[in-house]
Amino acid sequence: MASLAGPGARPAAAQARGPAAPLLLAGRLVRVRGGDTTALAGRRVVAHRVSPTVQGPVDSLESGPGGRFAFRIARPDTTAMYVVSTLYDGIGYFSAPFSPQSRDSAAAIVLAVYDTASAGAPLVVVVRHVVISAPDPSDGSRDVFDIAEVGNPGPTTLVGRTAGATTWWMRLPAGVQAFQVGEGDVPTSAVRRAGDSVLVSAPFPPGEKQVVVEYTAPKELRTLRVPLDQPTERLELLVEDSAATATGPGLATADPLVLQGRSFRRYTAVDLGAGESVAVAFRPQHGARHLEWVAIALSALVLAAAAYLAARRRPAPPAPDVPQSEADDALVRRIVALDERYAAGEAATPPEAWAAYQAQRAALKAELAGRLARR
Repeated sequence: MASLAGPGARPAAAQARGPAAPLLLAGRLVRVRGGDTTALAGRRVVAHRVSPTVQGPVDSLESGPGGRFAFRIARPDTTAMYVVSTLYDGIGYFSAPFSPQSRDSAAAIVLAVYDTASAGAPLVVVVRHVVISAPDPSDGSRDVFDIAEVGNPGPTTLVGRTAGATTWWMRLPAGVQAFQVGEGDVPTSAVRRAGDSVLVSAPFPPGEKQVVVEYTAPKELRTLRVPLDQPTERLELLVEDSAATATGPGLATADPLVLQGRSFRRYTAVDLGAGESVAVAFRPQHGARHLEWVAIALSALVLAAAAYLAARRRPAPPAPDVPQSEADDALVRRIVALDERYAAGEAATPPEAWAAYQAQRAALKAELAGRLARR
């Protein structure tokens, strides 16, 4: 598996620290059904390491009686975080991340899996991010990243009634072009466009998953109208255009955001109802669109929303508190899931998908390195 940095790279923070004591990642694998939990024995459990330089599986085993499992990491990486995962009915489930300092909580993990159902509590849009670039000087078009944090408040993993059936959908702005699927928490193969809608056929376990799509607003589209076809708890809108104006129900101006020297006007709104919309009107303007800001913006937006997600997240099975922040949790889970998805390597992956993977991975690498250095 490819590393997050070049061979031999070692952060200065790691050089200043001595070797850590062995880390025990131990706990129980349980199935949650309603208010009850049942231990699962004989199931494969995998331990992963995620650091600024290396990430990937480090060990695996079968859960024992009572669903118990234990990994002893003899020489844990002091710059890394560790995650435990399992597959249940073909769906991946992950623990919270643990650092070598997470001694007590790492020894009492509750790794929960869920039964599946094709009906139940409707999925909700917890946070929706819309990021609009400056116009391309060559043709005046604007790149748009549309990122939805989709929540499942129910007690079961939502799956389609048949293979490939839609589990969640979202309307797109009318008139957009060049639709692509971005790297989120669901496989790109499970997301497609049908007319002015995005259709997702991936399973949704209890909790939140991120769906990312990209499209282009052509020059002749002078107003981008973002439809909200379902209740949305929070909207975050970033516009890289000082002359653009945004309007919509409850939309408020927030502090601007500067990423890689590029300035974005920022707007927010909460508790938006189905059937509402937000409109962004553009004025003729020359700009210089550079796509390198996109991956950085994606990472920054997702992490900025972590506090909001934590405040409304559904209760998990009883487990000790984890000292990592919700932002660490979301970041590490995304890195592990992303690398597992592309574990077959470049030769087995279409070139455009591999390029998207590398760009997303670079953004996550930068954010992870920064967070670990600040510890």
